[in-house]
Amino acid sequence: MATIPPAFLDEIRTRLDLSDVVGLRVKLQRKGREWTACCPFHNEKTPSFYVNNEKGFYHCFGCGAHGDHVGFVMNHDGQTFIESVETLAVQAGLDMPKADPDAARKAERAKGLKEAMVAAVTAYQEALQRPEAEIARAYIDKRGLTPATVDHFGLGYSPDARDWLFKKLIAQGFSAQVLIDAALVKAPDDGRPPFDMFRGRLMFPIWDRQGNPVAFGGRILGDGEPKYLNSPDTAIFHKGQLLYGHHLARKAAHDRGEILVVEGYMDAIALGQAGVENAVAPLGTALTEDHLRLLWKMVTSPIICLDGDAAGQRAARRTAERALPLLKAGKSVKFATLPQGQDPDDLLKHGGLRALQTVLSQSETLPAAIWRWERAEMPRNDAGQRAALWSRISMALKAVEDASLNAALEADMVGRFEASFGHHPFLKNRGGKQWQRNQSSKGGWNTPSSGLSLRGNDRVSALDTQTLARRQYEVLFAAFLNHPDLLDLYGENLATLTMLDVDLAQFRDALVQALFKEVTLDSEHLHAHLSEQGLESMVERLKGQDTQLHAGFAKPKAPKDEVIEGLETLFAGFTHRDMQHELQVSRVALPAYDVSEEELKALHLRAKAYTDTKPSS
Repeated sequence: MATIPPAFLDEIRTRLDLSDVVGLRVKLQRKGREWTACCPFHNEKTPSFYVNNEKGFYHCFGCGAHGDHVGFVMNHDGQTFIESVETLAVQAGLDMPKADPDAARKAERAKGLKEAMVAAVTAYQEALQRPEAEIARAYIDKRGLTPATVDHFGLGYSPDARDWLFKKLIAQGFSAQVLIDAALVKAPDDGRPPFDMFRGRLMFPIWDRQGNPVAFGGRILGDGEPKYLNSPDTAIFHKGQLLYGHHLARKAAHDRGEILVVEGYMDAIALGQAGVENAVAPLGTALTEDHLRLLWKMVTSPIICLDGDAAGQRAARRTAERALPLLKAGKSVKFATLPQGQDPDDLLKHGGLRALQTVLSQSETLPAAIWRWERAEMPRNDAGQRAALWSRISMALKAVEDASLNAALEADMVGRFEASFGHHPFLKNRGGKQWQRNQSSKGGWNTPSSGLSLRGNDRVSALDTQTLARRQYEVLFAAFLNHPDLLDLYGENLATLTMLDVDLAQFRDALVQALFKEVTLDSEHLHAHLSEQGLESMVERLKGQDTQLHAGFAKPKAPKDEVIEGLETLFAGFTHRDMQHELQVSRVALPAYDVSEEELKALHLRAKAYTDTKPSS
């Protein structure tokens, strides 16, 4: 019987949310941080089947069905274990591992490596109490770490001796080859006995997602390089797929709906000691695609909290570049920039948790961060520099594979461009007038109306477009305020809307948050929730007659079917507008930004489909 390596199954779970697997076969509805449906394994009218992406399992409270990705496909599709893995591998974009006749031997070897790692953790922890570890204990005291923190994170000490750990573990019955394979010791090329990998260092155990030690990080104490030494990759450790402190931060991240990514071990430990338990760190490397997938299993928008110096900002930009191709609705990243010259430990010592909260409250969205970085590279405000700025932004956004999300991000950037420079990036200024590419002429320019085409042949100014959009969003919010039970039906649609106005975005986020917090969806409880968010004045304004005059379906006593029809029209209009915008952007950008005729034709077809079938509001 073929054996699937556990690491391959872990890779599938990393790449695929369980809801993505189940959702191909069962109609799911979001409920808080979980997904629910009528159970596919027994007949029921009231949903009792739940999917939890973070924990990676499904459970039916009606019939008791329970399992993970593979178990669901096996039970639902009637496939064997191997067939189910093959199905999931295709969905995850992975090639099945080749048959390995030595799989059983490798599994036994991996077990031996894990046992050696556990023994090494114990040995280093015991060594921390030895007289020669005074230098390590002094460093711990200097950093203000308590005994409870030291114990919680399993800190230890590697004596500054050639083969202290090697001899200790050999005496416990471990073979030299196991210790070499676990990267606890190294074998010299000249045939001499192995020597310890870590010597004279403060030791940080690194755990896998289940909380098993699989590697170490070691900080030098005194002179020497490198400052931090990390275990190399082994059969049980792949640093690009693990985050320091993940198993400790997972529950807190789930409870708070937020996770912080900091630069190093000590940053995560300092935050943990201060009560901020939802912090993780990469393992001596930049964030990888697998890291991002792992973070998105816990929260929808992890906060990358990096130093404000040049190195920290370079790391943030690398993270953004890796994130862009992976983005989809409900999955993004934010960036929090620490004060110059401070790490999280410094920030906590000087300003406490309030200072940290201030930094986190100022976190930038991904498009805001991209705009700031690219804008900073613009030495002067002239036509050439503005064109170069937009070209860089356009190139960055090309990496976003999700078409609707790409259009939303592009609309966001257009708004930022207009706010900064007072005109649309695709329009040229000639003699104080705006000129637009005339598609009917060969390279000529005709005097256009003042903005992009958003509804067929109608042309409105950027200001009028923004005013119209704001009014539509206000009507949308008023409808939900007066008919809060419909939030459960349209919450996902609401969460994916892009809003440039800060107050509108804040109100939208508060409504979505009500779903995640499982606020009772009636007017009284929703109003109380919004008041807690400091939005009471906006609630009163939205419930006033001025807003509801623009749409009868938003009124409190409007028939439910009329409300639903009105909401459907609004959401369709938002989608239609995004598609029309994407079409126009590509049309006018064609000469300057190398958009192919094939791409333009595809956009025409997509926009026509919406024009033919959807309202033009």
